Amino acid sequence: MVVIIHTGAFLGWGEIGAAMTSVGKYGVDIFFVISGFTIAKTFGDANSYRPYLIRRLMRILPLYYLIITMAVLIIYAGFISPSSWMEELNSAPDLYNWLLHLSMFSFLDFRITNSLLGVEWTISVEVFWYLVLPPFLFMARTLKGTFAVSLVLLVATAFLTYLSKKIFGTSLPVKWTPIAHGHLFFFGAWAYFFRIRSKDQIVKYEGLLILTALILFGLPFVLKFGGRGEALAIATIILLAVLKKQNCPNICGVLSVKPMLFLGSISYSIYLIHPLVIAGLEQIGLVKSLTGITWFLLVFLTVVVISFFSYMVIERPTNNLGRALAGGLSSKKTQNNAAASSRDTQ
Repeated sequence: MVVIIHTGAFLGWGEIGAAMTSVGKYGVDIFFVISGFTIAKTFGDANSYRPYLIRRLMRILPLYYLIITMAVLIIYAGFISPSSWMEELNSAPDLYNWLLHLSMFSFLDFRITNSLLGVEWTISVEVFWYLVLPPFLFMARTLKGTFAVSLVLLVATAFLTYLSKKIFGTSLPVKWTPIAHGHLFFFGAWAYFFRIRSKDQIVKYEGLLILTALILFGLPFVLKFGGRGEALAIATIILLAVLKKQNCPNICGVLSVKPMLFLGSISYSIYLIHPLVIAGLEQIGLVKSLTGITWFLLVFLTVVVISFFSYMVIERPTNNLGRALAGGLSSKKTQNNAAASSRDTQ
């Protein structure tokens, strides 16, 4: 979805094509809901906070640090043009920019946080909730608690947005911060807990819920209307909560075919790498002779090939290292607890 909007894939296909292209920017809502689900699951699988955090950070930081460093260097050297956000917000590929990105606090300066790739603002938001969400997961165990904390976050977002527009003349200082998207993480976590509770149960109106989710997911791709991001987020929450292979084998079968699993495995690389590929291909003038779906296919196929190698060389080894480190800490804690229990018994 993100590559589609950044290449204008279907803009020549009339109103439906415009809707299919512009909906790509709402892929981030899906991304954050899934991240909330993943945080709840990973934390639940870990024996403590440290192994959970190590596994999450090793999943996301190694590739991020590499791509951010590459972006700073090649933009500074003039191999590709600065991003539109860098030019619009008058930032630069300097040491301050690089260090703020590496610190994962880039959301504190809206001129910087999205200046290198044009998509990286989401990563600092995600890491923030990696750190903050686990202690508050008890709120996400119930729908009432999830709504309560989401309401607080949304009210705070609205207030800060008002102040931001008054002070800076734009909502960007709030739009690219963790608080503006926290409710999506909480609802993703709630979907995980609901799924666990209803694992061996028949969910009331399950078929109707899944049908509603599919409609909500499909409409934003063919129609432009206010709230498309919210529709996609709600659809994702419902599907994560109630969609099960034993009840919907056809839908789950489509989502689990090998090409889908392959793209899912390399999707993080695709997300981070595609802006640099687009900028590089534009620099050599290919965009002048290609438009629409042809341009999208060239970019996407190039990105998939590079992302596959990125996954094999960087992501998979560091993911495995993260699991090993987290597993070692969990085993050590289990052994310590067992020893303490033995001493108490004695």
